[in-house]
Amino acid sequence: MMGIFFIYTVKSSLCLAAFYLFYKWLLSRETFHRFNRFALLGLLMLSAVLPLVEVGVKRPVPMQQPLLTLEQWLMPVSVSEEVSVAQPDTPLWLQMLLILYGVGVVFFLLRNLWSLGRLVLLLRAGRFEQVEDYLPGAGQGMKLVVHEHQIAPFSWMRFIVISRKDLEENGREILIHERAHIRLGHSWDVLLADLCCFVQWFNPAAWLLKRELQSVHEYEADEAVLREGVNAKEYQLLLIKKAVGTRLYSMANSLNHSSLKKRITMMMKEKSNPWARMKYAYVLPLAALTMTVFARPEVSQVTHEISSAKVTNLVENLQASRAEIAPKDSIYAVVDVMPEFPGGMQAMMEFLKNNLRYPEELKAKGTQGNVVVQFVVDKEGSLTDVQVLRSVHPQMDAEAIRVVKAMPRWKPGMQDGKAVAVKYTVPVIFANTSGWGLAKGEVIVVGGGKGNPAKRLDADKVLLVVDGVVKEGMKPNELKADEISSFIVLKDEEAVRKYGEKGKDGVIEVSTKASAYDAEGNLKVQGLVTDEQGEPIIGATIVIGGTNRGTVTDRDGKFRLAAPEGSVLEVSYVGFATAQVETTSLLTVKLKQE
Repeated sequence: MMGIFFIYTVKSSLCLAAFYLFYKWLLSRETFHRFNRFALLGLLMLSAVLPLVEVGVKRPVPMQQPLLTLEQWLMPVSVSEEVSVAQPDTPLWLQMLLILYGVGVVFFLLRNLWSLGRLVLLLRAGRFEQVEDYLPGAGQGMKLVVHEHQIAPFSWMRFIVISRKDLEENGREILIHERAHIRLGHSWDVLLADLCCFVQWFNPAAWLLKRELQSVHEYEADEAVLREGVNAKEYQLLLIKKAVGTRLYSMANSLNHSSLKKRITMMMKEKSNPWARMKYAYVLPLAALTMTVFARPEVSQVTHEISSAKVTNLVENLQASRAEIAPKDSIYAVVDVMPEFPGGMQAMMEFLKNNLRYPEELKAKGTQGNVVVQFVVDKEGSLTDVQVLRSVHPQMDAEAIRVVKAMPRWKPGMQDGKAVAVKYTVPVIFANTSGWGLAKGEVIVVGGGKGNPAKRLDADKVLLVVDGVVKEGMKPNELKADEISSFIVLKDEEAVRKYGEKGKDGVIEVSTKASAYDAEGNLKVQGLVTDEQGEPIIGATIVIGGTNRGTVTDRDGKFRLAAPEGSVLEVSYVGFATAQVETTSLLTVKLKQE
């Protein structure tokens, strides 16, 4: 929960900063104080609500990327406690940032509680008298606390605190001023602003907005004093006299709270034109801009048209709205029936395996990776607009495009019973998969073959690691080929970096078939979770069906867990439909947008 709350706070702080600048530049000099007061409170509430509004866009814009990245990093921290998960590592600096944020919240909360405690003691130490004795018709419910020693006058909730000397010399003016604070409920405004400062203590805009709100409070109270017939010059001299006082209680309303020059200037200023209130209309595009920054990327051909569509219930009418808005020749991303390679997904993988030409130069160097290719399956099933979404190497990219273009005609996608053009994404995998080749006194490393300058490792010197255990002195030819599930060859700097000097002559990491199961007989599952474009999903939740055991994906969208063979895994992520897949040793799960 801490991660989610921190993400919300960051978004809210950005809103508040934007709204504060909007107010400061356009409205802070206007004289409609009551209107400004409620505008500031409205901006404060709007900054708290806007981050909770979820809006989708077709593709993320550069302004969104930092927030999306932060959210992806923090999302694993926020997985429900009902699921026992092995969470991926959160960057150390981010963990420290969360701790620092929590310490700041606690510090400012305790500081205000301490201030409140001092204020309560001050109230108890004074003498309670009737306000009506000094200000007839002041109203019921107000309590006057008089101190014999010198203290700057202030009000809090329904209490007015004043020194005996001030009460006797300028009691009427001060009581009118503080009565206005109480009657207008200014203490509640300050309390709301304080709550904002607790959670956004790092945000200068939160403190500046609180100061602007308190200034408006003083303008309102000064205006109330002048309306009671108090001479303006005499009142201004009183403010100058009291300006040397010290305000000790940040949550209280004090006579000398605001900048003296600003208050006197505001009293003498000509009333603003009522039409100046129309400046608040600028907050609408500002709010729209912040919502765009917070928007989530959505896989939808018509996202940019949703705002103009008449949709009363987006969830219930998504299909109808898509059909109404999309032009006749639209290219869809999600349809009722997705396009299909002849024979299905397994047949497509076999086609890629049999027709892919791994560039020999890159194969020898050990260059591997997944080239993500996007294309359009048109209404006739032909593949058009083939392009690389994620590149690995120019030669691999070119080969991936070639093999995709060589595919036979697909079965087209269907929407509302009609064939339509649909975007589709396929990962083309370039991985060294040569067999376990052995020769006397040497090991033929992956990539070996006729005309291939593969590196040969001395079998007497190579370090063997079996199922994660270093087997010093063990020779590769002691392992039988039918016992091997998979192996990885490390050489040169990579081997030394991982295993030190022991790996200087090369390392072979072997996974045996026996290691596919744990001590309890559960199948060890390695998986990858992506969206429909093949992009890895960070923080997706994987739960073993019928249990509360599971895990989440790491920063590469990968996960590992042990599950009973034949069990079903439930894979879910916010904004995507939950997928159910049967456990196998290697899994790739593609989630669809809801």
